[in-house]
Amino acid sequence: MCRLLGVVTREHTPLREAVPDELPLFTALSERHKDGWGVAWYSSNSSESAPVLEVRKGIDTARVSNEYGQAVADADGELVIVHLRRASVGLGLSLDNTHPFVEGDVAFAHNGQFDMPEGFRERVLARGGRGVQGTTDSELYFSLVTAHAREVGWALAVQRAAQDVTQWVQELGGRYPEGLNCLVVTPHELVAYAQSDPAQLLEDSTWDTYDLRCLVEERRVIVSSSGYPQDAFVSIPQGNALTIHRGTLGVDVRSPLEGFELAPAQAHGEAAWAAARPDAPGAQPSLRAA
Repeated sequence: MCRLLGVVTREHTPLREAVPDELPLFTALSERHKDGWGVAWYSSNSSESAPVLEVRKGIDTARVSNEYGQAVADADGELVIVHLRRASVGLGLSLDNTHPFVEGDVAFAHNGQFDMPEGFRERVLARGGRGVQGTTDSELYFSLVTAHAREVGWALAVQRAAQDVTQWVQELGGRYPEGLNCLVVTPHELVAYAQSDPAQLLEDSTWDTYDLRCLVEERRVIVSSSGYPQDAFVSIPQGNALTIHRGTLGVDVRSPLEGFELAPAQAHGEAAWAAARPDAPGAQPSLRAA
């Protein structure tokens, strides 16, 4: 379980100026999501030069990391993503396992986890996407995204990769994926995808832990995980993929693929989830509201 932040601005803008209120609150989430961080953005020396992807990563805790502080200070562009990692059990802390993952001029960050039953890794790699260097489920997910992106645009590629993961993991004896939320950033766009199963959340989690939310304004668009005040944000519906375009800030929405499988807990709703977990944070207010 991790935290995601994506920012698209109308013109070249330092990240700290683009999200002056949100960034400190987001960074504070690393008190819990403390197993590493990553920042990716596109820089250029002039308006005529092609954007160059820059990526900084660390395996320390963002809120006390000088390197993280320098990375968010240096991030200056129209497209930026930030990732805070909370490592899944059994997955080591290393730069190879730290998001964002990169293929060419494209970066990918994932929030969630899913089972990797026997045969899953081999099935993914047989698709011929990006090779993997680490041991995370996230990097295998990105490999599938890159395989599909050879044939279709990035938003549809993400949806197809998520569909593959959901189907293959269960076919091989695993559970419905706990979380497949992700961000993909290219020189031209930011893609955001939402899919999760609240039934698998840790006991200290709230129903909205996996919410991926969007704020659209005149000069900026923000996509962010939950965890800090976001009154004006709107949750991205399950299975939807958003594309935010560089320059125009136009937002395209792709509805779920035909046959999209919604997690049972999402289908039953928050009140049913709270009734099954009355001691979870926020459960009692949810029950009263129901």
